[in-house]
Amino acid sequence: MAKRVLLVRGGILGRNSGLGSAHHNLADLLGSGSVPGWEIDSISEYELPPRASPFYRLWKRWFSHPRAVKKAISKSVSNGSCDVVHITDQEQAHLIPKRCKLPVVVTVHDLFHLFPKKMKIGEQEIDIGEQNPPSYRRRDIRKLKRGLSRANLLVCDSKATLKDCQRHFPNVKSICVPLGIDVSKYSPSNRDTEQKLLNDRCNLLIVGSNDPRKRMDFICQVLGCLESSVLNELQINHVGQAESEYGTPAIIDLAIENGIENWTGHGPSVSDSKLMGLRGSSECLLFPSASEGFGYPPLEALASGLPVLCSDLPSHNELMPENYCLPADDIEAWKKAILSVHSKWKLRKGEQREFDQTLIDHASKFDNSVFSSRMADTYNSLGSDINLFSFAKKVE
Repeated sequence: MAKRVLLVRGGILGRNSGLGSAHHNLADLLGSGSVPGWEIDSISEYELPPRASPFYRLWKRWFSHPRAVKKAISKSVSNGSCDVVHITDQEQAHLIPKRCKLPVVVTVHDLFHLFPKKMKIGEQEIDIGEQNPPSYRRRDIRKLKRGLSRANLLVCDSKATLKDCQRHFPNVKSICVPLGIDVSKYSPSNRDTEQKLLNDRCNLLIVGSNDPRKRMDFICQVLGCLESSVLNELQINHVGQAESEYGTPAIIDLAIENGIENWTGHGPSVSDSKLMGLRGSSECLLFPSASEGFGYPPLEALASGLPVLCSDLPSHNELMPENYCLPADDIEAWKKAILSVHSKWKLRKGEQREFDQTLIDHASKFDNSVFSSRMADTYNSLGSDINLFSFAKKVE
């Protein structure tokens, strides 16, 4: 008989966000019986009205939902219907009740929002996480840190996050279990329709918001350094929030400032089918990010057979093939890589790019089948010494 997991998070998130995608993927795998020996008991989360006031949001987050979660756990204990509580991201760790009667697992995608830092890349210093949060957020962070300290096990997406957890929460057991994706969903061989070219230019795809750590200013600077004869043959397709919440220029302004005329912003709410089409029509994904909790965009690109030019920084560099990443601060290396992509496109004379099977094979290492097996082992390990996988050993 399968054991049961109570999944917990706060407000309902869509599948098009990183945290939402990870939550829904785990819920789907448990719900479909894909995690050997384990199934879903229920999901504790809540909907927020679109125009909910800040006070209502805080009341729901700090008071109402924690009571609901505590009640759901007590009911599961009384009924004997649940074996493990799994909070699916660190931003909901405050929901762990004190003296919880069931073991609690928390997925930790990153800690830079709880422990913000500055990163020096070349001559540039980049804020990783909010450096001076408002008072309500500082209180929220204190609650999250106390919650993480009450967990039985922290399941980290990456080795970099595992190292952070071991440093900040040394008394809580922690392991690394990389997230999974349905690799077959992205495979070019499973596409229903023939890929249509977007235009007659060399299309490059960028996925990411206008957050300082995403380094949109850097990639615009790199592109702006290209010869005009090359730059005029490029078409940049950006998926993500273009406006900045940090007092910095909008991405389109960065593009204009660097002389990039062929720039199309598709916004943050792009359907799966449209994003798949953009991958298929592009020559590569540009991903200069300074820090990621996991790094879905480059992994999904590999799974679709799309080459990736990405910075050699955590945690997305853990997902790439060996010696695949670019030095984060080396403009010349990025220029050379983009010129190589452009040259290959030019040589094809309008013929469509062939999909790289070696990239798809590499992405298969992170398929949901692998993730499901690792999560089953993780749940089974509760109550014993957790030293199950080679990637779970203490990071030096």
